[in-house]
Amino acid sequence: MLESTANTRFEIMVNHLPFGVLTMDYSGLITTCNDTACQLLSLPISNIVNKTFTELFPLEERIEDLLAQTTHLEKKIQLGSHLFSLIVRKEKSLQEVICTLHPITEFPQESNKTLKSKLLNLPIDNILNACQDEIFITDAEGKTLFINSAGESLYGTNAQQLIGKDVFKLVEKGFFSPSLYPIIKQRQEKVSMIQRTKTGKTAHVIANPVFNEEGEMTNIIFTGRDITELKHLREKIQRSEVLLKTYQSELEELHSFHKQPADVIALSPKMRKIFKVVNKISRLDTTVLITGESGVGKGVIAKFIHDHSPRKEQPMIHINCGAIPDTLIESELFGYKKGAFTGANKEGKKGLIEQANGGTLFLDEIGEMPLHLQVKLLKALQERKIEPIGDSKSIDVDIRIITATNKDLKALVDAGKFRDDLYYRLNVVPIHIPPLRERPEDVSHMIDYFLNKMNKKYNLNTYLSLEVENTLTHHHWPGNVRELENLIERLVVTAEENEITMSDLPENIYYKETSDYIVQVNDICSLKQAQDQMEEQLIRKAYSLHTSSYKIADLLGINQSTAIRKIKKYIKKE
Repeated sequence: MLESTANTRFEIMVNHLPFGVLTMDYSGLITTCNDTACQLLSLPISNIVNKTFTELFPLEERIEDLLAQTTHLEKKIQLGSHLFSLIVRKEKSLQEVICTLHPITEFPQESNKTLKSKLLNLPIDNILNACQDEIFITDAEGKTLFINSAGESLYGTNAQQLIGKDVFKLVEKGFFSPSLYPIIKQRQEKVSMIQRTKTGKTAHVIANPVFNEEGEMTNIIFTGRDITELKHLREKIQRSEVLLKTYQSELEELHSFHKQPADVIALSPKMRKIFKVVNKISRLDTTVLITGESGVGKGVIAKFIHDHSPRKEQPMIHINCGAIPDTLIESELFGYKKGAFTGANKEGKKGLIEQANGGTLFLDEIGEMPLHLQVKLLKALQERKIEPIGDSKSIDVDIRIITATNKDLKALVDAGKFRDDLYYRLNVVPIHIPPLRERPEDVSHMIDYFLNKMNKKYNLNTYLSLEVENTLTHHHWPGNVRELENLIERLVVTAEENEITMSDLPENIYYKETSDYIVQVNDICSLKQAQDQMEEQLIRKAYSLHTSSYKIADLLGINQSTAIRKIKKYIKKE
């Protein structure tokens, strides 16, 4: 409402004017305003009246000084994203100054030509050097064209020492590793990766290809962000992202069931798929058969299933069927009644299966179980009853069975060394753990995990050189996770310095990197055997880069049907 003694009709008229009206005294203090002014300024009347003019309007000079020079003032002012025309009139007959505020609907537009001219005149080098992220530009052949100040800091050298150099030479000299160039050269699409630099820093680097009008790649722009300070959070963040993406539809269940133990690294697509199944079956009392090479972590998966099942408060009995002599395994598993045989405990003995009552029975290396005991185990599975040696009465047992083996049970069935009825009873939910060589995404994280674990165990502060980290990441790991953990422990306790270098590595790993690129003949074999071995290595190498049969065929110069057949022969057979 306009604060004046004017009649109501005049007050209503002023409040409905399409422009703002304000009055102020000669000292610049606003005394009244209409409703339109409140709307234009987006302020209530209480925040306008009794405020000074300069509090509301950005003028270069004080309003008192301007009014002393003239009785009529007109200026364009900007308030937020709005442009106004401000007209101020000083009437001699009044003791107040009248101001009107007129909105201008459009800002004056500069021509595209003018804007483009301004853009061309910008100091591009200065702008790029002002960026906090590294900017590294090469041509299509990998020759360095530009590197900004952030890149100099990341690599610990002057840009002039890098410009003109081939990226492969820079990798050889240890400025950064691994290189994104071969990947983006092949894929010709945006690629990102974690790199280690010569200064010991860790950077998240994104490579973007640049194409000309003919669709040919002309340049590559690499942008890198120093994430050294965040490295200790990397594993936790990535695990969180994996869990969020994988189990978004089951968010409520994630809180109680879908968690990975600290010693399980499952970032690769294959392991994420496995844990999706494992999390689902953990709470169901189904029988599980875990297969995989020695050292892949079958026991860890079995314990995870038990720990996340309704039986988690009850015991989990772990039995290695290959570690118990044939003469003792029956009494160990099923127990015996007192006096059952010569040398038996006088009080008898409760078998391991009975000890697992209410909980989980984990039979590791099930392929080693003798045939004559497989019948009794089958009965225990089907009827949930066991008969101790020397006892005619059956004992009811409530157990969940999880078995594991590094052998091909189906092949043992075909060879008559394993009962087919027991095989099908155990193979309700099969889980195959892939070898470490098929999970390259997990290796670097496992290296970090085991290195931290061993440093804490021995109260040391060792770390891997860039060359050692890259060598271990690309190693074949025939002994899988167990081999990796043992090697890291060995390196930590035997390294003479805090930094573990290539000279600390055992010879079988030290020379492995070069063996990936040259053909080595270790023993006499037929030409056909040599060709098969080389073919398998090529297929496995290609499969580690691409799981698509189309891309593998293109990479090896063969047709897709041949690629599918070779993949089934060398990869899917596992």
